[in-house]
Amino acid sequence: MAPPDFKALFPAGAAFIAFILTLLCLFAGTQRNLLDNADLLTLYTPEGGSTNVLEFYSIHVMSYCQGTLGTVEPGTPGSARNVTQCSDRQILFSFDPTDAWSEATTHESTLEWPRVISDDFHAFRLTTQSMTVLYCIGVSAMGAALLVRVSSFIAKRVQQGVFEFGFLVLGCLSINIASIIATVVAFEFVALINAHGDGSNVSASYGSKFLGMTWAAAGLLLAGCIASFVNVFVRGSHVEVAPAPKDEEEG
Repeated sequence: MAPPDFKALFPAGAAFIAFILTLLCLFAGTQRNLLDNADLLTLYTPEGGSTNVLEFYSIHVMSYCQGTLGTVEPGTPGSARNVTQCSDRQILFSFDPTDAWSEATTHESTLEWPRVISDDFHAFRLTTQSMTVLYCIGVSAMGAALLVRVSSFIAKRVQQGVFEFGFLVLGCLSINIASIIATVVAFEFVALINAHGDGSNVSASYGSKFLGMTWAAAGLLLAGCIASFVNVFVRGSHVEVAPAPKDEEEG
C-alpha cells in the first residue's frame, strides 16, 4: 500500500479548516452562546436611565444580538456582556438600528436614535448583504472541492485535480473579497459611527475575533490554491511515464 501523499492532501486539509472557520463566521450570533462575541462590530447605546434600554448590539453576518453590559470581578479591566437575545438569521441580513431600538425601548422613553447613524447603516446595506453572499459562495466552493477530493479516493481521474483547483480558486476569491469588505466595514464604518454618534453618546467597536477568523480562512485558501496549482500544473507535468515492458525473448 502506497504511503499517503501529504503534498497532494494539503489543499484539501487547508480547505477543510477554512470551511469550518467560514461556517463559524456565518453562523456566529445566530443564537445565544453561539460565538456571540465574534461579531463584525458592536454598537453601544447610551444608558438613558431606563432599565429597558439595551446597552449594546453585536452585529453579525446573518443576525444581531443585544444585551446589557455588566461589571466583572474587581481588578479585572473591561465589562462583561449579558446577551439577552439574538435575532433570527437571514441570508440577506442588514441591521436596522431604528427597528432594533424601537423594540428595545418603551413608549415612555424619550430617547431617539440618531438619524444620521440610521442613514449610515442604510448606505452600507447592499455592501453587507453582498459580503454574506460571497461567504455563501465561498462555503459552497470549498464544499465542492472537498467532495472532489473524497471522490478521488473512489475513482481516480485526471480531471479531478483541475476541478479541485478551480473550486479552491473560486472559494479563495470569494472569501478574500468578503474579508476585505468585512475589514472595510469594521474599520471605516466604525469610525463613521463614532464620528456621527459623538453627540448622542453612541459608539462602536470592531470585532477582532471575527476578523481573525475570516482572514485565517482567506490565508488558508490562498495557501491551498498555491499547493493545488503546484500539484496539478507543476508536479503533474513532470510525472515520469513507466517504460513499456520488454519481451523476454525476441523472435
